[in-house]
Amino acid sequence: MKYSGRWDVLVPKRWHVLRATNRLTIRRQATLFETLADLIDNGFSLRNAMDFIVDVNGQQFKQLSPVISRLQAGTDLATALQPYIGVDLYYQLLIAEQHGALTSTLEQAGHLMRTKATQQQQIRRLLQYPLILLALLIGTLVMVKTAILPNFNSTATAPARAISWELLLGSAATVMLLGTIIVIGHLKRLPARRRFLWLARLPIVGPLIRTYCGYYLTLNAGMLLSGGLELRGICEVSRHFKTQSLLQQQGEFVETCLLAGESLTTIIKRDRLLPDELELLVGKESPTEQLSQEMIYFAMMQYRRLVRDLNRLISWIQPLMFMVIAVVIVGTYLNILLPMYNSMGEILK
Repeated sequence: MKYSGRWDVLVPKRWHVLRATNRLTIRRQATLFETLADLIDNGFSLRNAMDFIVDVNGQQFKQLSPVISRLQAGTDLATALQPYIGVDLYYQLLIAEQHGALTSTLEQAGHLMRTKATQQQQIRRLLQYPLILLALLIGTLVMVKTAILPNFNSTATAPARAISWELLLGSAATVMLLGTIIVIGHLKRLPARRRFLWLARLPIVGPLIRTYCGYYLTLNAGMLLSGGLELRGICEVSRHFKTQSLLQQQGEFVETCLLAGESLTTIIKRDRLLPDELELLVGKESPTEQLSQEMIYFAMMQYRRLVRDLNRLISWIQPLMFMVIAVVIVGTYLNILLPMYNSMGEILK
């Protein structure tokens, strides 16, 4: 489908009426997108595919019954599903549907959601044993402090040492908790683009954020290019998206820089959210159709890199947890056993 020159072809007028109050879980989104893509490949219409999913899966997708009515009334799939999915995924489906790439995008979205759900399950499994061991250690610490140490006639220095350790650990935990709450609250108040820019500067999650943004922005730009849009048209379309979305804010940023006289390669080079390789693709000045294909393929490469890096990060969770447990064991020895030995020495004198 080619771009008709009107932004309202791509941006439905009713998007603001729908509220994301009943969002599907990640696992259910994965099942929904994978099944939709498979049914469409087998000749089902969108409405019949959605009707089949709701009927077959029963209670699991009962909340999607209004989607069938919206599709029957002529609403596009992305708008019908908007209350049940995230805003960025909504625009990804919207762009794909308008440019004839709905099935492949559904497959990719389903795979991404399935990978995310699998990684969450893997994280829970990796954390299960270390957390149980950590809880047992803390329980042992509390038991020794409350049941064993009071039976000894501690010297004056032992309680002071124990209290100092308690104050140190308690203060550190309080500062970390308050810091986490403040940072999360600050991030929630930031616009989407500024929030991603802030996260992209962090040492561990920063590369993951940059890879995700590179994948998401490059894929959608490639699909818009494949629909006949030029750069100005992409900025015009994205400017009318929902203001909370990354696509809208990124499009507004690029358009502002272009109006200020900057070249696109310069914008890409200094934008932390855009991959450096994109500068090479754009700098070649290939025909629009070839550039769109290269950008979509490059987005797939970014996606595979994102999954690989996430799996590598997950593999470090359990070793780090055991390091925390080792620190707790050493702290327990310093905080309890040494004062207890001092008390025993005083008793034996």
